[in-house]
Amino acid sequence: MANRSVALYRYVKTKSGAWKRLPVVMSANGRLKADVVLEDGVEVAYPVGHYVLRRYEGSKTVWVTIEGGSNVAMAELRAAQKKQQAIAQAKTVGVQVVEDFSRKTLRQLFDVFVQAAEDRGSDEAAELYRYTADEFLMGCTKTYLEELEHADVARFHGAMRKAGRSDRTISNRHSHLRSFLVFAGLDRDKLKAIAGPTPRYEKALPEVYSQEELDMFFQSLEEEYDQLVFDVFLQTGFRERELTHLMWPRVSEKNLTLMVRSNTIWKFKPKDSEQREVPVTRGLMDRLMAYKERHPKAKLVFGKRGGEVDEPEGHLLRRLKIKAKYAGLNCGVCAGCCAERKECEHWYLHKFRATYITTLLRNGMDVRTVMKLSGHSDLESVLRYIRPAEDHEIRAKIAEIKWR
Repeated sequence: MANRSVALYRYVKTKSGAWKRLPVVMSANGRLKADVVLEDGVEVAYPVGHYVLRRYEGSKTVWVTIEGGSNVAMAELRAAQKKQQAIAQAKTVGVQVVEDFSRKTLRQLFDVFVQAAEDRGSDEAAELYRYTADEFLMGCTKTYLEELEHADVARFHGAMRKAGRSDRTISNRHSHLRSFLVFAGLDRDKLKAIAGPTPRYEKALPEVYSQEELDMFFQSLEEEYDQLVFDVFLQTGFRERELTHLMWPRVSEKNLTLMVRSNTIWKFKPKDSEQREVPVTRGLMDRLMAYKERHPKAKLVFGKRGGEVDEPEGHLLRRLKIKAKYAGLNCGVCAGCCAERKECEHWYLHKFRATYITTLLRNGMDVRTVMKLSGHSDLESVLRYIRPAEDHEIRAKIAEIKWR
């Protein structure tokens, strides 16, 4: 009788140029060797490709594409193996199991949840949701939504504490998981019973980039596109979608401003429907105008593929993390640095916005003007960014004081 077990393969482009499904390779400790397959009895690394799960529907072999890296692939394999074990155990006691292949697993529901965030242009949120999904499913023994209990969430918290996650990270990951459960359709009572209260943490000031980090980061950038994209983030405080939907008619060379406006072509509306104009320096404007001359037909300032395609860029967060990694700016200890892609959690797009607002406040700009420039709808949101001066600034001010 044929082996009916589920198995994990990797669909790769081999050296001959042909695409093949080849079995994956496991290490001695039971972990999946990322990108490595067994080809003619030899372990070979193929970075280009994706994981696939082999299972069966009756006598039919089914190949299921897995969207994600080695951690996701292992989670999918374990879920499929648990399901197969349950079916085998049922058969031993004479119970016939009818499989519903249309029923979505937790992994599949998470994938839909993450994709929904990407579809609405929230790429940074999607990335955070993906981290939460991978970490939760790695320790979860359940396959389907209705099997979840509060113990699964408590186990998730415990695993994060054991891994050294901060109280704030645990609270944020819990909130992501809770958002997923709401998205998946849990009613209020069940949501309360499973998720429980959100863990508390001591609220810290918003993170900002230091001058040293910014200097090292920008010095490492070789492409003009990257220099401009991240400089505009830093010098305008734009949210991600405000920047990716910025069109050239919204760039006023005369007034030295960039305008946040609705974009009907790509169905973009500013947050809280607030339009605004943000002044920029002459130096930044001159660089933008020079860039425009090299892309005369572009409608979007920062389209895909380095500005060559008139479609909003959806991977700026990933681009930032990769650039920071190659600049040697990863912290080396966070969950992102320890994951397969080694993309640091401390480098994210919203941190440019926090740096912009903090810089304005530190340079004496009044809070209401900062609120207008940043597009916040209330003063309280802006006041969060008021932070103490750096140590060297404090020492300098103390030295200037005439005490007697």
